[in-house]
Amino acid sequence: MGAPDPFLDVLGELHRRHLALVPEGTLWFDAHTHTGFNDPDGFSATAQDIVAGLDAAGQQHALVFSTMEPDGYREANDRVIAEAAASGGRLRALARLDPHDDPVAEARRCLEAGAVGLKLHPRAERFEMHAPRVEAIVALADEHRLPIVIHAGRGIPALGRDTVELARRHPGARLVLAHAGISDLAWIWRDAAGLPNLFFDTAWWNVADLLALFAMVPPARILYASDMPYGHALFNGMALVRCGLAVGLAPETIAQMAGGHLAHLLDGGDPLDLGPAPGPPREPQPPMPPRVVAHLTGAVARAMGGGDPTEPLALARLACDVPPDDPQRPLLAVAEQMIAAAEGACDGLPKTLRRVVGPAISASLIAGTPSVEV
Repeated sequence: MGAPDPFLDVLGELHRRHLALVPEGTLWFDAHTHTGFNDPDGFSATAQDIVAGLDAAGQQHALVFSTMEPDGYREANDRVIAEAAASGGRLRALARLDPHDDPVAEARRCLEAGAVGLKLHPRAERFEMHAPRVEAIVALADEHRLPIVIHAGRGIPALGRDTVELARRHPGARLVLAHAGISDLAWIWRDAAGLPNLFFDTAWWNVADLLALFAMVPPARILYASDMPYGHALFNGMALVRCGLAVGLAPETIAQMAGGHLAHLLDGGDPLDLGPAPGPPREPQPPMPPRVVAHLTGAVARAMGGGDPTEPLALARLACDVPPDDPQRPLLAVAEQMIAAAEGACDGLPKTLRRVVGPAISASLIAGTPSVEV
């Protein structure tokens, strides 16, 4: 019997209700998942795990690439391509490249074997995006109109500026900054409006970052992603719907972001125009939900850093205890139940980390989007 799924426990029914807020028949195509077994961070996943995650969230397809392989990517890429071929069309393979290891030859080999795009991780493989071999990879993607998913967390000097320049020089390449482009989101949204081949995926957990992405970047530049097995399709799927609605996007637009646009790009289509970025919300935020989000962000940071999250979790739960006639009471009551689930798992840390973090970030998502009903 498998371990309890913290996201399924707290989000299963709520996620199903959110799926009903986008058009029936919406295609969900996850732009960012991994399989592999040798990553030094200890995470692993099979292709069956990824398909099970899709099924749990009622989603159809995913791009998949290898987790980190300290010994190189040739065998790992072959494995992922074989997994995709055996998936009945559910999975499509990206070839992970290390620019230190003749990446263009490896990319061509993998594309001939069935890969549909490429993956770069500047931090794991220790390179910068202005390296000549990276330019050669992007030139290949430009030639074949391929997506390149690029890890975009912290600790990568000049990642955003180098990627913007690559996008300008190679308009046929579809450059996807993963994790909401958080390392450069403070400024790169201005460039995104004029670069139809620069994209951002939603494989991230912090609701403040996601809301900034959705408000400031044109919706056609945003692609749904979960980051499985690190993330979860239930959480990230619901985050796409709630954050999209919170900034005023139409359900039909959110449906394109969920997967229709990615499928169109993989078929060789030109990037779509789904309208301008909606900009920051014009309505004032209610005062209590942001308190819940702030305490939960602190709790998640403590838990992921090996600390004790019990105090900020308790403060977050107390911040939900508004009077019965407060307009935010129904929303915060749902968040309060999720926080209680996180508190109940704290005694088992660090083994129960996902059972603490899963409900906590789910509660933060709910509280951080108070304009969307639950």
